[in-house]
Amino acid sequence: MEESWGSCQCASGRYNFFAAQFGNTTLTTSISSALEKYALKPSDVEIEITETVVLRSDDQILKTLKALRESGVNIALDDFGTGFASLSTLSQLPVTRLKIDKAFVADLGVRPQGSAIVSAVVSLAQGLNLEVVAEGVETEEQRLRLMALGCHEGQGFLFGKPAKPSDLLENRRSAA
Repeated sequence: MEESWGSCQCASGRYNFFAAQFGNTTLTTSISSALEKYALKPSDVEIEITETVVLRSDDQILKTLKALRESGVNIALDDFGTGFASLSTLSQLPVTRLKIDKAFVADLGVRPQGSAIVSAVVSLAQGLNLEVVAEGVETEEQRLRLMALGCHEGQGFLFGKPAKPSDLLENRRSAA
């Protein structure tokens, strides 16, 4: 894609990364090059990783995450609560955001455990000075319950469907 994200003011983006991608010792350099090419600030980008990625106990993964974070790239721990990462592991990670798994959001208003778990994750995130976002928000009731529990950011079909960058650019051009 030749058009700069920065030039269309669609700069921020969240990108999922998998364990195998961290085996590439030039990942940090590749991301820095892409930021420069598309005129993005590192803080405009968020790398999403799952607990499975960090459970590999691979020094290269942690080294890469720390380098990305030091460069200003945000790092989110996706699907939080569904893996086996310990709180000790969480405290060692250079993450900026926890993403509450959609399974817990779906339980809001259905099972009392749903509210308890979401409340605990929000409290944990706040205690660690991390942002928190709820995934899979599909109803206004879920949004209101999340707000009441202290989670003020969400993603899901209530807000819109995921989109490809080319669709975002086309929508931006159409609106201009």
